[in-house]
Order: sequence, then structure tokens, then C-alpha cells
Amino acid sequence: MTRWIKSLLLAVGLVAAVAAHADIKEGTEYKLMTNPVPVQQPGKIEVIEFFWYGCPHCFHVEPYVEKWAAALPKDVNFIRYHVVWQGRSDIVAHAKIFVALNQMGIAAKYQQAVFNAVQRDGLELRRDEVLFDWVKKQGINVDKFKAAYNSFSANAELGKLSQLVNTYQIDGVPTFIVNGKFVTAPSMVGKEDGTVLTVIDQLIAKERATQKKPAAAATTKKK
Repeated sequence: MTRWIKSLLLAVGLVAAVAAHADIKEGTEYKLMTNPVPVQQPGKIEVIEFFWYGCPHCFHVEPYVEKWAAALPKDVNFIRYHVVWQGRSDIVAHAKIFVALNQMGIAAKYQQAVFNAVQRDGLELRRDEVLFDWVKKQGINVDKFKAAYNSFSANAELGKLSQLVNTYQIDGVPTFIVNGKFVTAPSMVGKEDGTVLTVIDQLIAKERATQKKPAAAATTKKK
């Protein structure tokens, strides 16, 4: 009897797991990009996150993204981009923080810290004196940060971010692009938790399966 009960519980668990990971549908949990974009590292499955430090929706999702990103397999290339929309100086000011940290090679390390400062602690990091004081308290070299923050290359990077927003047709955040061809977002799945990441995982699996399909054998005609 005990063995039968265990088998029944296992079966119920499997059914629940299948239901929790039901196949996603195009047009519901994700959509196809109108103009697919080549990935940056051929041979790897690319996932891009577009975000804004001033976006509360991004803030709610980011802890799940952090945990998910820390456990990614080697065949996945995860990239973050801060959005830059023309005419939105408030967003550009936040994007400059991302660009400076990125140029220093520490953007990923301080991603959640910046979100916490802006969203949880209400710090106005778009004011230089507040930003530089926060940078110092984080243990970041202030002089190096200022150099990156005010550099000519930082302005060039802001222009690149603006171009990327146009290329990927990003009109809201957070938005995720999978392998340059699929678009998904918490707004599509209806939850600001890790649900969007389960959708991304299924899209990754979909792309992985496609890449592993053997190429059709070439036929040659005998002369």
C-alpha cells in the first residue's frame, strides 16, 4: 500500500510539473521579431534584457533575473542593455550610470545595488553629488568611475544604446530578446516574477533543439 501511495504521489507530481511548464504559445507568452537580428556570438544562444533603473517593473523582476543568470549553461550568452529613448533625459541620466559601470567591467556586480538605491532607497542618482557619494559608499573607485562617467566613449555608448532600442523595437521595459528572434516580457505573461524566465528557458530549449538537428545529407550526382 505504501509503495502504491508513493507511486500515486509521484504521478501527481509529474502531472503538476508538466502543467507548470505547459508549452508556450506565440502571440501570448512571446512573439516573433518582425526583423530578426543576428546574435553577437555565433554558436551561442543569446538572451538580451532591456531595462531601466527607474522602472519599478524592472525592479520587481530583477532579483529573479539575477538568480537565473547565475545558473545559466555555457551555451547561453546573457546581455543587459539599459534603454535610451530620445527625448527622455531622465532615462539617459540613468543609462550613463550603467555605461560607466559597464566600461569598468562591474555593471553585472552592481546591477541590483543600483536598482535598490533608486527604487528601494529613493536616492536621486541622476544628481552627480548623490551619485558619486553612493559610488564611494559602494567601495568603487570614485576617480575611475568619474573618468568613465564623463568620457567621450560614454557618450558614444549612449548613442549605441539608442540605436539598439530602435533595432530591437523596444517600446517598453523590461523586455527580453531570445536569439534575436523571440520577444517576451512580464507584461506578456501577466506576472512580475520568475514566470517570464520559464518562458525564456523554453525558448532557449527550442533554439537548442533546432541547432542540434542534423543537417540534411547532401546528395551528389555521379558523372
